[in-house]
This record gives sequence, C-alpha cells and structure tokens, in this order.
Amino acid sequence: MKQKSEAEEIVPLKNVMDIYNRRYGPGTITLGETKLDPPRMPVGIFAVDFAIGGGLPIWSTTNLWGPEGGGKSTMALQAVATSQNYCWTCYHPVKYCLCEKGPSLKDSVWGNVEGTFDKEWAEAVGVDTKRVYVADLDYGEQYFNALESVLRSPECGLVVIDSIAALISEAEFDAPSEDQFIGKSARLWTAGVKKLRQRLNRERKVGHSCALVLTNQVRVKIGVAYGDPETQPGGWAVKHENHLLLRCGRKSLSKEKDSRYIDGERNKEMAARQTFTIRKDKIVTLQGSGEYIRLKEDIATHGLKKGMVDDSTTLMTYAKQYGVVTKGEDGVLRYFKHKAKKEEDIKTLWKQKRDEYLRTCAEVINRARIKYGKGAIPRADRSL
Repeated sequence: MKQKSEAEEIVPLKNVMDIYNRRYGPGTITLGETKLDPPRMPVGIFAVDFAIGGGLPIWSTTNLWGPEGGGKSTMALQAVATSQNYCWTCYHPVKYCLCEKGPSLKDSVWGNVEGTFDKEWAEAVGVDTKRVYVADLDYGEQYFNALESVLRSPECGLVVIDSIAALISEAEFDAPSEDQFIGKSARLWTAGVKKLRQRLNRERKVGHSCALVLTNQVRVKIGVAYGDPETQPGGWAVKHENHLLLRCGRKSLSKEKDSRYIDGERNKEMAARQTFTIRKDKIVTLQGSGEYIRLKEDIATHGLKKGMVDDSTTLMTYAKQYGVVTKGEDGVLRYFKHKAKKEEDIKTLWKQKRDEYLRTCAEVINRARIKYGKGAIPRADRSL
C-alpha cells in the first residue's frame, strides 16, 4: 500500500503551525495577530515626520522619488544622521533612552550607486561618516546581494540605495554599448527590491530592527495628454513593494518672504525650499504634503549653518497648538521642565541641542496622533 507523503497527511491546524514555526522560525504562522502600525525612526525634519506620523516605518521600504534637486538624497542623509542618535530598541533619542542596558546603536549602509556620496555635505547635514559604510559596487546584482547580506547583521539599522534608477545589470555592464536589453533593468530592480523586502520580513520575525530607503528618479509617460504623466523607472512592481512613497520636489524662494535666504549682491539663493507629497502610505499618516527650508550656505547673521533645516518657527507653532509649549499667567513659557521668557530662547535651544529638537518633534507628533484617533507612536515607552 502506498504510504502518504508529508504533504498528504491530515494533521490538526495547530500542529501545522508548530511544524512550520520550528522549520522556518518563530512567527512564520501566527494566530490572532493583527497588523499594527510599526515603530518609527524619525527622519529628523519636523514637517516630514509630522506628515508621515512619526518617521520611517521599521521593517519596511520607503521610496523617495522626484526630479533633480528635489532633496531626495539629502532627506535620506538626514534620516541616517537621526538614526545614529536614536536607540533602535525603545526608539527614543539617545539622551532619553529608557533601556536598562543603555541605548542600542546601529550603523548605516549607503549604496552609492550614483557615486555622489559627499562626505562634506553629509557631515554638514549631521551624519557621523565614521558610522556609515559606503558601498561602491559595479552592477545591480552585486548591490542587491551585498545589501541583503548586511540587512542580516544585528549591527545594521538603516540601508539606503541611491538610486534605483542608476542600477545596471551585469549583462548590460559587460555588453557593448550598442546592445539593447528591453526590460532587463526593470526585471532586475523588481527582483532585487522584492528580495530586500522579504529580508525585512525575516528580520522582523527575529526581532532585528532595520529599515530600507530607496531613492528613485522621474520618467514621463509618452503620449499622455491629460492627467499626471510622471512615473518611476522600474515599472509598477517596484511601487508595490513600498510601504511609504514620497514624491519630493523644490519650489522657488520668495524675494519678499524669504529675503534672508537670498544674497542680493550675488543674486544667489543660499537655501532651498523643499517640498514633499505622500503618494502611497500603508502606515498611519497625519498630513498629505508639506515643505521645509534647507540651508546650502552659512547665514551667520541669523545663526544658520550649512546643511541644517530652518523650521524652528514651524515647530514652535505646532508645539503651542498641542500644548508642548505653554504660557502661564505670569507670562513665562514652559517647555517640559524648562522655563523661558521668550520664544526665541526655546528656538535657540532647539538649534543648539539636537536631542531637544527631536524630543519636541516626537511629543508634538504623539499628541497629534492621539488627537486624531491614530494612537500614540509605537515604541517601548511613549513618555518622554
């Protein structure tokens, strides 16, 4: 009599769950668990973090795409800088870490596909370049294999690929320039991003906190007369693998409102007004779009330095709106345990101490999420 194979055996569902959890790891098949909003790693720009509900989703893929000069790479650099000063266990700034064994710090890996990683600019944005591994490989397959491997390391937190559109396949790399490869790049990008996406799933099951950020360029659909002609290289498949999709751009400065950012003698803008719009979100978000000012040069007269984001006025407005900064009957401003006579004193504190800025951003976003019924920011302890 033919013996039944393992696949043909009839076993209780609970036993099936136990078998596959032992074979492929805990969490492979679960019962009664619902999808929750994932923990967040702040980008470090208040307008962005407020709009996306707290920061980049952990164990997920975030895609930053847009035209040249849209601030995609710099936003990714800002996320790297912030992640270096955050605990990857309780998701608080290092100074306010709640872990008994101290903060869990992780390094980042930058896939330098375009070859434009600028150490000086990265340091101006706030990145500790001694804690960033820069990968300069030859073609796409090497990048995807290498970055899938580094995501397995418990020492790795944030991985950035800058950019997807610049990746080339091995076949194209070795072939003569006149050879044509229809759809080859799109298939490579699709397979690679899917591979990294599943690696994030596996790391989530083993409790290793990590996240992936992709940057991508803009292409225009041919023959589109009505509607939005913009699209991304890589086809539809790449878009489906993202939990968060931000379309980044840039607006001109106003000579009247933004005069302090414009050098009249040189007729040069010393800052850029960056914009962003959420095009896809599988996470809790609070706003659909926003903008911020990024300094390209020092403006000593206003205490502004190259690389920083000048948003203290915006943060103060929201901090007062959500009760993080309050004014007593005595006219004194109260901010956590601090007291100040003028708003400028608190703004100066935010500019001088990055952890205070991040602390305030997180508290404002947390209160906004609760107000709009989105729940507090997921992390070990929600009190700052």
